[in-house]
Amino acid sequence: MLMTEKSSKSKDKKRDKLSSFQIITDQRNIKFQNPRKDVHTAEMIISGCGWIDTNDGVVLIDTLMSENAARMVYKKIHEISGKIKYVIYTHGHVDHISGCKVFMDDNPEVIANKYVSERLDGYKMLAQHRNRISAQQFNLPESNMEKMAEEISSNWVYPTKTFIGEMTFSLGEKTFELHSARAETDDACWIWVPEIKTAIVGDLISGVFPNIGNPWKPTRFALPWIKALEEVRAKEPELLLAKGAGIACQGDDVMAILNANIEAIRSLHDQVVDCINKDMHITEMIHAVKLPDHLKDNPYLMSLYSKPEFFVYNVYRWYHGYFDHNPAHLLPRPEKEVNTELFNLIKDPNKILDRARELLKQKQAQLALEILDVLIQADPENIEAIKLRIKILKKLGSRDYCLMSRNAWVYFINKDKEFLQSREQSI
Repeated sequence: MLMTEKSSKSKDKKRDKLSSFQIITDQRNIKFQNPRKDVHTAEMIISGCGWIDTNDGVVLIDTLMSENAARMVYKKIHEISGKIKYVIYTHGHVDHISGCKVFMDDNPEVIANKYVSERLDGYKMLAQHRNRISAQQFNLPESNMEKMAEEISSNWVYPTKTFIGEMTFSLGEKTFELHSARAETDDACWIWVPEIKTAIVGDLISGVFPNIGNPWKPTRFALPWIKALEEVRAKEPELLLAKGAGIACQGDDVMAILNANIEAIRSLHDQVVDCINKDMHITEMIHAVKLPDHLKDNPYLMSLYSKPEFFVYNVYRWYHGYFDHNPAHLLPRPEKEVNTELFNLIKDPNKILDRARELLKQKQAQLALEILDVLIQADPENIEAIKLRIKILKKLGSRDYCLMSRNAWVYFINKDKEFLQSREQSI
């Protein structure tokens, strides 16, 4: 994805010719692999799919993110495998279900967790909100998001058969055991094919720190996630396809990645529960909860997409109401109103600017940002405050390699730059 200001600039010329949606879903980015007999994968920048050959047709798991990419995969399947009899969604995120329309030329059964349909209805209901948060999370131009969303949603195919719990079917010489789960979503499904000892787990495994916390998205399910991974581990798979089939683990790597994720989720979850029981405030909790030392540098748990702080917020939201036991926060006034009152007490914008600059020099960028926000909320057009916020956000992003938080810093840097340009101010 577009994770840095530098990388965003380097793609400016490309964006002149292609929309952001085309860049992400360009079929030239597809990488085909055949990790073992009868198992095939197609991997892209942000999505992927896999398919299993049988002597009576093909079972396709997930369908990529765009119609163009799906056409390329459809052609490949027909060249080397045959007709698609079943499509299975591992969950209802758009990078897993949006190419399905293309594959319907084979008239397959489309199987999914029963809550996938509910998810797609919710996406339509909250389309404007989702366009806005997607622009922030993925650092994509907001002007392109509405068109991108329309292109993606036009290809959605609702499941023709749904289930909860377990479902099994056979095709040719292979058995497909489907298991519903609550993990990154409430509509997850993982698949076990016993004849080839292969587990296909969608985004239960992503190859990096598990996405159990997303600042923009609904609560994820930590304990049920552990349960699902433990059930996968109990099968002792020889091949594990994950991250939309973008990851294919074999041999000892299978247990290594499963064990690391299970232990990390369990440890962080239990720490959050302990902190809640001690009535620790959430703003203290996100700094107190840590991965065990022996897992901090684990190659399967790098904070490249989500991070432990997001995990903590997520589990806290699941178990704890919004009220943090401070009576001032039970029915709060609008944030802008409170900060305006604070600013009126200070009465001097230079005091706030000077203190924020001092904190930035002391390497306390986050604290500087929050102090500066008192001024910006009270005086949103304060040019010096906006310029200083850009410096602070650049500092916060300079060593942040987590896609979600880094993209957020860059997104708001760009918004502030647009504001300065609109006021004919130098950046």
